[in-house]
Amino acid sequence: MRRNPCKTFTRYLSAFTTMALLSCAGGEAAPEPDTVKISRVPVANPRLIEPQTMHTYPGEIKAWKETSLSFRVDGPLVEIAKKPGEAVPQGELLMQLDPRDYRDRIRILEAELDGALARANKASQDFARAKQLFEKDVIAKADYDLAQSAAASSDAVVKNIRAQLSVARHQLKDTSLRAPYDGIVTARLAENHEMIRAGQIVMRMHDVTKLKIDTNIPENDIGLLVMQKGSKAVLTAPSLKNRLFTATLKEWSTEADKTTRTYGVTFMLQAPEDGSLLPGMTAEITLQNLKARKPVMTVPLDAVTADREGNSVIWLYDEKSGLVASKKIITGEMYDDKKIIVNGGLDGNELVVTGSVHFLVEGMQVEPSISSKSDRKRSGNQQRKDSLL
Repeated sequence: MRRNPCKTFTRYLSAFTTMALLSCAGGEAAPEPDTVKISRVPVANPRLIEPQTMHTYPGEIKAWKETSLSFRVDGPLVEIAKKPGEAVPQGELLMQLDPRDYRDRIRILEAELDGALARANKASQDFARAKQLFEKDVIAKADYDLAQSAAASSDAVVKNIRAQLSVARHQLKDTSLRAPYDGIVTARLAENHEMIRAGQIVMRMHDVTKLKIDTNIPENDIGLLVMQKGSKAVLTAPSLKNRLFTATLKEWSTEADKTTRTYGVTFMLQAPEDGSLLPGMTAEITLQNLKARKPVMTVPLDAVTADREGNSVIWLYDEKSGLVASKKIITGEMYDDKKIIVNGGLDGNELVVTGSVHFLVEGMQVEPSISSKSDRKRSGNQQRKDSLL
């Protein structure tokens, strides 16, 4: 059977025309409907935090006794008996002023005392004779009173000179600067043959058989600690890694510093025999004597916003619907610089949006990004602190 050539040509022409029209249209496909972009937000459960059992504070190690020494009298320095670094027992001579002027002063007063004693003796004898004569009505009452007054005046002069002599002897003794306790000379602040003024600091010394650590505890923490004299604490020094020392609470301030709002606390410990701890070193004091507290629930600070009435609000994520909804909560104080305590409104099982909360609206669909949790193992050094406390 033969095909009709006209019908065949018409079929090809129709196909060619259709292709040409598509080519003129640029071959563009029909546009697809717009897709909805879903925001991705971080979510996490509220965190129930057990009370902190330890608090650590920075401090500085100091000698238990530190003294700036000075003379109580003036004079030229004639001897320096000890140098910095030398150990000295109590009463050991450290420096000596020229004592000549003070010795001469004592000799002068001793001579004056001898003359005053002689005059007082004569006045006493005269008064005794006047008393006998007055009893026999030989002399007048005025002569008797004059003799009595002369005797009393002579006795007063003797007492005055003796007091001056005592002061002069003390001043002679004070020309020698001696160690007030067993210790080590740390600094010499005067050179030999200098003219020294009374009260001028010429030497420093300290006692390092015991050490003290001064630290400052913030006002937010001081109420959590049981301040009891003799309470134990653990001392660590950055320069002595993996070494722990036991210190005891010695004294503390009950008034906060007006600038830093902290309370000064002092701990004491026996200095190690190897001399590894020295005054001036930085240290850390760890305390465990805390008052009992209940666990607290916290959420990240970035998760909390406020509504128009000023109420604290967070956004909760519903896993079933994928939608977010706001919820009012009752917030407390800051737990730290990143978390805030929640006192009401949550039971702990919710998923809280922890970021980008200012872009959320009621019923908005989001995709969650759950924060990962990692358990941190306690270090061996921390466990050793627990055993010491």
